[in-house]
Order: sequence, then structure tokens, then C-alpha cells
Amino acid sequence: MTDYLLTCTLISLCILLTVKGLKNAPARLNFYILITALACWFVPWQYFSQLPLFEGANRYTFNVAQLIPDVKALIPNAEQVVIKDELQSDMSIWDFLPSLSIVFMVLVLAGFGLFLLRMGLYVKLIKNLYINSKPSPELKHINNQYSIRLTTHTEPAFATGLIKPVIWLESSMINREELNSVIQHEVTHLQQGDIYWTWLICFIESVFWWNPICLKLTGLAREQLELSCDELCMEKLKDKYQLDLASLLLKKQNVISKNNFFTPPLLNIAHSKSFNIQRIKMLNKEKTMKSKYLVMVAAAMSFSALAAAQIVDGNTSSKQQSSKTSQVPVKSEVYNQQLAQLLKSAAGAKSDNSELLIQAAQGIQQWHLNRDKLAGFEEAEIKLQSFRLLNHVYSKLEQYEDILSAYEKWYEPGSNPPYFLKNSLATAYIQLGRYELAVEELEDLSKQLGGKLHVGSADNLALAYIYLADYDKALKTLEQVDAKDDVYGNILKYYVYDKQNNRKKMNEISSKIPEVFAVTPALLPQTGIPGSQLLRML
Repeated sequence: MTDYLLTCTLISLCILLTVKGLKNAPARLNFYILITALACWFVPWQYFSQLPLFEGANRYTFNVAQLIPDVKALIPNAEQVVIKDELQSDMSIWDFLPSLSIVFMVLVLAGFGLFLLRMGLYVKLIKNLYINSKPSPELKHINNQYSIRLTTHTEPAFATGLIKPVIWLESSMINREELNSVIQHEVTHLQQGDIYWTWLICFIESVFWWNPICLKLTGLAREQLELSCDELCMEKLKDKYQLDLASLLLKKQNVISKNNFFTPPLLNIAHSKSFNIQRIKMLNKEKTMKSKYLVMVAAAMSFSALAAAQIVDGNTSSKQQSSKTSQVPVKSEVYNQQLAQLLKSAAGAKSDNSELLIQAAQGIQQWHLNRDKLAGFEEAEIKLQSFRLLNHVYSKLEQYEDILSAYEKWYEPGSNPPYFLKNSLATAYIQLGRYELAVEELEDLSKQLGGKLHVGSADNLALAYIYLADYDKALKTLEQVDAKDDVYGNILKYYVYDKQNNRKKMNEISSKIPEVFAVTPALLPQTGIPGSQLLRML
């Protein structure tokens, strides 16, 4: 959320400085730039670093073709493995305060409610206007494009209507010399579609009612709409429009209209005194599009894009750096003691001697039964580390039923285990000949990853399909991953092509696999033994 607020603030400030430098540029250009800045507040910048474009997926799976794979990437960050039932009990008062994201959502939802309220007030206003107004057919000679009605409203003139636009004219204006200019002003607003822009500004202003930067931007956007309309009217009516505008805006009115935040959005000619003076002064300046204005706009947009990219990239880099450093985080003394006891109990885990391996497996199981539960992420991590070490030992002993039993002891129902451990379960099921269960585990993993399995998991799933003689699904699974150098996957493809009697494909892929597998009938490779990070510490 901090990334989102910082990115939007930087872009908005950059746009504000640009608009200030473009004060002599056409108002419509400034308006579009301001709308761009407002649109940035609807972009979820904080989630960009989590997209696959910025963040790899290697840490969730492992390659079963490797005999002792490097599983550093499988140890997730502390934030990823915290289990709800294992939160630390010594919570401070700050833990009970709502997060910044929750506060943001509450404010935005309140803004939606405010917008609905303003829509309701708008509908009520229109009804009252129709009741207390009358048509003015005598003014059709001035404009026959839009309906004009006379009202007792305090504004000289304003326009409403998304579908059927109406120009509302204060009844006393019918005898004023500025009548033609006033009507031309409202007609120009409607012809430019300003009423739709006004509603968009009203929506943004309501949603971000708590944001002073957005309120500043929406206020400037409204002003630029007026200035843009003045510029077009000046082109059509020449000096008469400027004189009429000055006469109308600077003349003291009996009733002064005050802006109210809850007032429905209207296209009108009445504004604050200071802005009205600015409007008259701006009409004395000739505004044309110059190349330097376009250069300034391009520079502002480039800087904004660079700022956003740097924040997203910095967020990604910090996450990657955090991921690297979290592999060796500072742990509590109790955690280090339990880890030392675990390593002592599993002393024979690196051996190839079956007796030493059995002793290591028994030692790990005994350690798990007798240890005290840790707090927070330390508990989740030590469970993961110890189970992966036990999985390695049992795999070397080919005791796959024991892997499944250990998993049930380590992760009881409702304990929310790390989902990438489904690879370990699937491998055990394959070795036990329970291929349907292996497919079930890996298909569930694929759903959790949005259908984007890593190479190792895809190979595992394809192997299960092969054992089930479902060669079409096996081939489809292997083709869904981008793995040009996946030797294990290519061996599986070769095997499938052989079963499908596709000699052409077999010849194409034979050069990508070891010669021992490039034979007929094709051979299946053996599944590798999963490794453990703790093996390096033994």
C-alpha cells in the first residue's frame, strides 16, 4: 500500500508541476493531463511486483529429475508460512489497529456511498427544476440544438442531462445583453461532452474525498474545462464574448452561490471571484499548440512512468533480496537449540547405509514427538525443514508409505501446510503405484498456481499420466511449460511418442536426450531422491 500511495503521489506532483508550466498552453491539453494523473490513482501499483513478469515461480516447485536438488528456493519467506493458529501470543497494541489497506478500503467504500448520495441529490434537483421552470420557445432562434428552460435558480445558466441535455437559464437573463454568450457557453460545454467529464470528476472526487491531492487535481480539472470552453467561445464570438463574460462575472449578484461538496455536478458559469478574474485575463492571451508544450508533456509522462517503474522494480528487488536473506534469518535461541537437536538425531541421513538411514529416520520422528512447539514462522519453518529431511531419508530407504504417514503427523488436518509439498506426496504416490492420487495432488497444485506448474511439477504430473496410459494428457502437460533444456521432460516426451508410434517426433527429439534413453522401445527414467537444505549442515 505504501508503494501505491508513493507512486500516485509522485505522478500527481509531477503532473501538477507540468500543468503549472503549461499555463499558456490550450486548456484542453492541461485537462487531459490532469485526468491522466487522476486515473493513476485507480492503478494498483502495489501488486505489479507480484505479477509473473516481475517475480519468478521457481521457489514453489522442484525438478524431480535431479538426484539431490537445491531446495533453497523451497524455503519461503517468513510471511508466507505463518500459520493462523500459531501467531505469537505477546501481541502489542499496534497489532489490534487496522492495516493501511483496510483503512484505504473503508475510505474508498465511504466514497462510493458519497457518490451515490450526490447522484440522489442530482435526481432530486432535476425534478425540482422541471417543477419550477418553463420552456422558452422564444429562444430557439439562438439555439435549436438543445432544449432551453427558464428557472428561478440563482446561477445565470447551467446544463444538465446525460441522455437529454437541457440548458437551464435564470429567468432574468432573458433580458440581459450577455444572453447569446451565456447560451453559447453552455452549448459549447455540451458539444465537447463536458457533462460526461464532469460526472467522471465527480466520481473521482467522491471516491477520494479524503485525499487532498486528488481534490486539488479535480478542482484544477474543473477549471480547465471552463477555460477550454471559454477558448472555443472566444473563437466563435470574438471580443463580444470577453466583454459579456466580464460583465456577467464581475457584476455583483444579489445572491452569491457557494460551492458545496455535496452539490450535484453541474455545468455552470458561476465560479469563485478569483477564478473568474483569471478566466477574463486568460482570454487576452492567444493559446496555440506549440512543440515545446508537447515536449513538456512527453517529459512529464516519461518521468512519471520512470518513477512508477523504479518503485515497482525497487519493491521487486527488495522482495528478492528479502527472499535471499530470509534463507538465513536471525532465529531465536530456542529455534537454534531445536535445530541442533534435529541435526544430531539425523546424523546418518547422508549415509547410504540402510542401518544408519533407519536410525536417522527414527531419530527425526522421536525428535518431532518430544520437542516443544515454537511460535509463529519459526514453527512453520522447522516443521518444513525437518519433514523434507525425513522425506529424503525415507526416499533413500524406499519407504514411501512412511512418507505419507509422516506428512499426516507433521501436518494435521486444518494446519494449512505449504502447498508445494504436494510434490513430495505425488512422488510417494507414484512410487507406490497410486497414480490417480498423484494426479489429484498435482492437479490441485496446478489450480492453486493458476495452471502455471513449474517444470519439475509438470514432469511429475506427466509421469503419473504415463503410468495411467493417458498419453494425450501427459503430452499436453509437458507442452504447457517452457522448458527447452528439460532433459527429464524430453525423455518423457520421447516415451510418449514411442507409445503413440510417432517416429517422426521421436527422431526430432532423440538428439535432446541421453543416448541410453534414445532407444526403442523407450525407457522411463527413475524419479530422483528429493534433497534437503539441512543435508549441508550434517
